[in-house]
Amino acid sequence: MSTQAVPEEATSHLNLTASHACLAANRALYIAEILEMILDQLLNDKRSVCRLAFTCKAIAEPALDRLWALNDSLEPFMSLLPKELVLDENSCFQSSAPPSNLPLEKWVTFDKYARRARRLYARTVTMSPHRVYSSIYKQLTEIRPNVELFPNLNTLVVHAKSVPDSHLRMFPTSLRSITFSWANAMAPEVEAVLWMSVMIRLFSDAPLVEHIHFEGSPKEPLQNLSSLPFPQLRKVTIKPSPLSPNVLHKYCHALSASPVQELDLRFVRWPDPRIQPISAVFPSLKKLSFDGSPSHAIEFVRVLSSPVLQELAITSQNERGGDALHLYADLLVLLADKYRGVFRAFKVQHPLQCCEEADLESFLGAARRLSDAGADTLQMNLLLGWKDITREVQDMIDPSKWSTLKHFRISPRRASASWSWTAGNVFFG
Repeated sequence: MSTQAVPEEATSHLNLTASHACLAANRALYIAEILEMILDQLLNDKRSVCRLAFTCKAIAEPALDRLWALNDSLEPFMSLLPKELVLDENSCFQSSAPPSNLPLEKWVTFDKYARRARRLYARTVTMSPHRVYSSIYKQLTEIRPNVELFPNLNTLVVHAKSVPDSHLRMFPTSLRSITFSWANAMAPEVEAVLWMSVMIRLFSDAPLVEHIHFEGSPKEPLQNLSSLPFPQLRKVTIKPSPLSPNVLHKYCHALSASPVQELDLRFVRWPDPRIQPISAVFPSLKKLSFDGSPSHAIEFVRVLSSPVLQELAITSQNERGGDALHLYADLLVLLADKYRGVFRAFKVQHPLQCCEEADLESFLGAARRLSDAGADTLQMNLLLGWKDITREVQDMIDPSKWSTLKHFRISPRRASASWSWTAGNVFFG
């Protein structure tokens, strides 16, 4: 088979076109927005980001910023520390000279990359090689008492292990989100002192923090913890298990002075009823996510000081008896009466069991009351203990009789028929 030679002019034209296309592609990478889009796509592919950093100097800095921004441990930074710092078998730094006297030029490499960090996990994990990092983080803050180790850090996860020195900085000013993990391995009275000391240190170092997440808590009540008015604190997550009921009282007193709008809470019950709140309980709260039973939610909503609660979500239920639906009806009535014209959404993330039609009618009456008070969303799933929905119940759930409700659903347990509506439309299936 014969082949026809490609003219030299055509070959030159093709090479020139390919060269121009390559040049245009390279220039595109110099456009910050395009490069950011590429780096976003490689967020979980650090190997590719690393390769991209070596392509040219113009791309290297943004790629390195992204590569060092998110850190699951302190491990990447260990090799950047001054060689004079050596960890002994107890994970303590040893040095021939006092570590705090190391000249600034010894820290140049570490500081260059530490400035890129935006998220850092420095917690202790049991039975993990990363367990030393919480103590290493604290030691580094002691070695460099007048320097912010990670000056642009936004998110920090740290294990609260020892009482911080009241004269030494522990957290960067840039911090906006912090998670405290807790092992509950100390004597209760020591844990309480540690918790209070860490919180006071946080308030002093990073007053503009916006989210505090507690993964653990002291077992015993905190004796003296003053109010901590973080001016930008918007979200608090309290998820220790178990949480001493009376410790919650101190949490509320310490953090309610901040303009917290979202609270994610897990607890057994409100503190001893003989202990009354000594200050307003989260007066700015708009959204409450609750891990507990409806009776405990009722107790907390009653002491809540906020006049602007708009949403309540319950993520688990401890009470499996026949009274649970009755308690949910009481909770709906409380929300309707306390937050009329303000409350918007009530959500339950687990099925609710209903064994008696009278209980269903009572619950629907409470739901109607909340809807008439202004709520537009009820997201829940009722499992009925009988086969068919009666005409009386169907009449009660006629969407034309509900003023603002957007979504609701009932599923009979032993039948395929169910009903729901979204934005005023009823669906049977």
